[in-house]
Amino acid sequence: MSSLEHTATAPAGATTSPALDTGTLLDHYVIERELGSGGMGVVYAAFDTELQRRVALKVLRDGLTDQAQQRLLREARAMARLTHPNVVTVYEVGSANARDFVAMELVDGESLAEWLRAERRREHEILDAFISAGRGLAAAHGAGMVHRDFKPHNVLRSKGGRVVVTDFGLARDAADPLTATLPVPPTSGPPPTDSALSDLTVPGSLVGTPAYMAPEQWSGGRLTPATDQFAFCVALWEALSGERPYRGITLEALREEVTAGPDKLDMSKLPRRFRALLRRGLAPAPAARWPSMDALLARLQRRTRRVA
Repeated sequence: MSSLEHTATAPAGATTSPALDTGTLLDHYVIERELGSGGMGVVYAAFDTELQRRVALKVLRDGLTDQAQQRLLREARAMARLTHPNVVTVYEVGSANARDFVAMELVDGESLAEWLRAERRREHEILDAFISAGRGLAAAHGAGMVHRDFKPHNVLRSKGGRVVVTDFGLARDAADPLTATLPVPPTSGPPPTDSALSDLTVPGSLVGTPAYMAPEQWSGGRLTPATDQFAFCVALWEALSGERPYRGITLEALREEVTAGPDKLDMSKLPRRFRALLRRGLAPAPAARWPSMDALLARLQRRTRRVA
């Protein structure tokens, strides 16, 4: 697996913080091991000495601007108020030893991307997992949040089969026009690899993952729940057919394909009963997509009953 699948580009101003060694005490959390890192912080498995439970502890990077730092902490607190079985639970937002952290539920399992790669999955298994993830997105939308970086790597599946959406590090308040509007990402430069298109946050801005980005993310438009719906449909198409709908090998080519819309896409490997549903979710104009994640999921569940 490429290292790009684990590392997102840090925003301007952020610096790489010294790693926390095993046994380090951060407030009432004892660091066990590093789980992964991203543009905004490093995630550790840790033990909560007060409540006697293991957690995932996200420690924010040094060097973030005050504005970025406060926004991230504000968003984490908003997520802490959201309780849903398909959204990772945020336990606490705090600061200790000059380090800000977010304590979250530690899910014992693997990402949906890893689960899909491990073996050929049956159609009903894929649909069940995505419907659960969709419910998590719908719950976040109901709380006024937009994820902005939904993809199989940001969905966890526990060993018991529970599916949760995680990594709301790029989430924004859908009602805030300042934080819901993005700069235009760069489209020039050397062609990235396929894994880069799949897993790398676009350099210079927190916009999401190119392979799953909606047209409004490429153009710097306002992001809404329909933006997450687009990414969800890309991911579901990929899971059902084995190929992503848009397969440009450079950022510029991918952007052109996404903007052109789904009418000329090759649907031969996609089960027929899902074609119209996903094509609507991939409409270039947000208003032309499904009215909400709930509406999309209701239609998807009807298709699922046909499969069963």
